[in-house]
Amino acid sequence: MGRERPGTTVDDRGPMSTEYRRVRGLDGLRALAVAAVVVYHVHAPWLRGGFLGVDLFFVISGYLITSLLAADHWRSGRIRLGAFWKRRALRLLPLLWLVLAVTACAATLTGGDAWDGLRGAVAAALTYRSNWWQLAQHDMYFAQFGAVPVLQHLWSLSVEEQFYLGWPLLLWVVMGLLRRQRAQAACAAMLALASFTAMALLYEPGSEPSRVYYGTDTHGGGLLLGAAVALVLPLTRAGTLRRPEYVRAIDALGAAGLAGLALTAVLADGNGAFLYRGGLVGVCLAAAALTVAACTPGTVARALGWAPLVWLGRRSYGVYLWHWPVLACLTNAADGVADSASGRLVSLVVPVGLAAVSYRALEEPLLRLGVRAWAERVSGRVRAAGARRPRLVLGAAMTGLAVLGTAYVGVSRAPSGGGLEAQIAAGRRAIAVRPTPPAPSSGSSPAAPASSAAPQRVASLSGGDVTAVGDSVMLASAAALESRFPGIYVDAVVGRQMSSAPEQLARLAAAGRLRRVVVVGLGTNGDFTPRTLERILRIAGSGRAVVFVNVHVPRSWESRVNTALTRGVGRHQDVAVLADWSTAISRYPEGLWSDRIHPRPSGARLYADVVAAAVRDTDS
Repeated sequence: MGRERPGTTVDDRGPMSTEYRRVRGLDGLRALAVAAVVVYHVHAPWLRGGFLGVDLFFVISGYLITSLLAADHWRSGRIRLGAFWKRRALRLLPLLWLVLAVTACAATLTGGDAWDGLRGAVAAALTYRSNWWQLAQHDMYFAQFGAVPVLQHLWSLSVEEQFYLGWPLLLWVVMGLLRRQRAQAACAAMLALASFTAMALLYEPGSEPSRVYYGTDTHGGGLLLGAAVALVLPLTRAGTLRRPEYVRAIDALGAAGLAGLALTAVLADGNGAFLYRGGLVGVCLAAAALTVAACTPGTVARALGWAPLVWLGRRSYGVYLWHWPVLACLTNAADGVADSASGRLVSLVVPVGLAAVSYRALEEPLLRLGVRAWAERVSGRVRAAGARRPRLVLGAAMTGLAVLGTAYVGVSRAPSGGGLEAQIAAGRRAIAVRPTPPAPSSGSSPAAPASSAAPQRVASLSGGDVTAVGDSVMLASAAALESRFPGIYVDAVVGRQMSSAPEQLARLAAAGRLRRVVVVGLGTNGDFTPRTLERILRIAGSGRAVVFVNVHVPRSWESRVNTALTRGVGRHQDVAVLADWSTAISRYPEGLWSDRIHPRPSGARLYADVVAAAVRDTDS
């Protein structure tokens, strides 16, 4: 593409004949976005909100695409949809197809749980519906269970591709009906607000947020907000601003946006209510301010135009596509490899190397030369190399055919679903038929202090005396708990956090569903404060015992969770008991699925036995 002056954005041959000329500040911004996502995915505890790099990508994409489409309409009075979609396909699909082939080959060779569902995942990626397919498969982004899905990251690409298909048509209608740019921008902003509102309304506190996170309708606000900003201050105008007061104002907003995004990336929790009930609006507004600043000839743009950032940003699409399959294959290949120092280094370095190769050999020349000229160039180089080193070319060709053949066999013969997913589904069915709760006993108000009375003792405890609240580990063990305690009331949801337990227990108490023994199996998805345990015990009230099940999860918070549970039970030995699931399953690792978190059926029976022993302790 060559080097270009900052502010030069559209080729003289027309807005559809080539991509926008590269804006160095935007390339640097893309580098920050992809770095945040990759670092988050290698489980860096200091960047809990690194997943928000995807939302920064969304805002950038909405802004750039709408600037391109609007420039075409303002120049010619129409939007050349065919040329736009052809250019998008040339930009996105060739590398996607290469990554799908290599990933399918690697997943087939890795085998095991990673192979399950590969056929459906590839088909969804090829038809731009990965996000909806993953929802149908109960694939949880923030509460990973089972083997790591090797194509899970393509949900965001599908959201963008759906936007690329639908938004140009809608924008063409809007620009035909509304002549004023402000009215057009207001319409896009209203659509963004509708998406953010849908996210807030559909989000259920305490539940796993994948529905609102994966959904195009609920997570399209960033794309639409970027589009609204482009209709007010498009890229062509932002790049040519020269009035110092305007540039300084945009710089200040951009710097504030960068600071806000950095702070949120450190503090954000993907399972918390803050993001889904308004927090993401602030994130996208900050991203929009930073995006405009990156296009304006000011200090922020110059800082983002630092050469290493620009280099990485121009390869950010490839880094994003490659990084997750590399990490997933490492995770699925052997226990603990991805979380080791060397594994994390591989997860960071290898995707950048692969992206550099694919950018030089595929992405950049395809966009610059076009398909026909690129194919002629490649075939000419292959013939020349074959004349000099025929064995090397033959070996490369055979390797390529082997990759494609393995990928085809793997996709065509992949099992339709994994054992853990089936076990989770069986757990949902087991708790779907709720036993009739006993009438609430007198004096069991949810607000009664935990220390006001010792738990009631009965001759023998049965399932009718037990209420259990938990996450996906308990859900995978629900059938075993029901077998061990017929009539037990289990309320378990994938991705549930300990922080949501007080509100859920309060709802159960108000409905008369808290029985003599309350089992709390939470902490798999993150740590919590001591105050949360105090609230749980206070809500349980007098006359009840509470069993806390500790966790076995190869994540940074495991020790903090188990230490907090041990200390909390120690402070309330009169009403609380600890079920030591962590020690029990550590002695029986074959009872876990490959994620080393969730129990297989035999492990689920052990889970039920550990809980049963703790429940018996409350009756001693």
